[in-house]
Amino acid sequence: MKLIQREYSRQMKCLEQLLTLSRSFFAILALIFSFSLCYGAEIELKSKVTVSSNYVTLGDIAHIKGSNFEKKLLSEIKIGNVGICSRRTLSKEEIAKRIANFLRKNGVSFREIRITGTDYTTIKSLCVEIDKEHIRKLVEDFIKKNYSKYEVISVPGLSVKLPTNNYKEKLILDSLSDRYARFIYEIYTNGNRFKKFWIPVRIEKKVKVVVAVKPIPRGSKIDPQDVAVREVRKSRARGGTDNLKAIVGATARRDILPGEVIKERDITPNFAVRKNLPVKVVYRRGSLRIELLGIANQDGLIGDIIKVRNPSTGKVILCRVIGNGLVEFVSD
Repeated sequence: MKLIQREYSRQMKCLEQLLTLSRSFFAILALIFSFSLCYGAEIELKSKVTVSSNYVTLGDIAHIKGSNFEKKLLSEIKIGNVGICSRRTLSKEEIAKRIANFLRKNGVSFREIRITGTDYTTIKSLCVEIDKEHIRKLVEDFIKKNYSKYEVISVPGLSVKLPTNNYKEKLILDSLSDRYARFIYEIYTNGNRFKKFWIPVRIEKKVKVVVAVKPIPRGSKIDPQDVAVREVRKSRARGGTDNLKAIVGATARRDILPGEVIKERDITPNFAVRKNLPVKVVYRRGSLRIELLGIANQDGLIGDIIKVRNPSTGKVILCRVIGNGLVEFVSD
């Protein structure tokens, strides 16, 4: 009789420990597993966690203390799901109920389970965002490497969210014209294609023009070190030239900033020959040299081929400008 009373007293003592309150959400969960086994454990909830899968277990969101049996069993309890690149918040009470339901359904009993830690746990799924700037850089690097005569003008505002940071991407050129290119952009995770996109890209050809490399004040003479021939978009190059001789020595009509294309309207050329003004025409044939007077029909820089009129006969001839007011006959 005394033995029975002692056993009954032991069981009652065990059952009295089944519930411990911590504020309104402090849970103690217990079910009768056997008279000879009576386990205990502590679950310390984390306030914020990031998971790599949408399948969330108790082991993902809490530190579990107890025997190996308890830790293994409790850590595998499914708490819920979280969508791709999303978040959810669970209260301590909700988590306690899910633990209790799992234990009850599986017929498992613990002497005592204490749930401590934060009152609310925020769960975020691992998310890697591939934004527009990343994709634009991929496209620009591809064009620069394979089609250097083009420049990227615009790329659509594409954004992709991935539930993993272990991925591979592939960019394939599908078509190319003077103004547009179309790419295929693919993302692979675990060897499988996760996403595929068609990306229309606006592009523009580049041409060579003279640009300023230093500030050039209005009214100043342009020196060779002030300018260089660079490649720019065709639309920016309108009115420009790649002829350095036409720019060097000219006078700036306005303040010109570094990087600006120097256009015809921006300068007063330093013509060696002026239209409707007299020029000296040199005629050479072997050792024979003849000089005569002509009238320039065009402005001309050194090296230009211009038309010159013989005032005596009215005949127009082609001459090359070789100096200030000086041209050389090249043909009739």
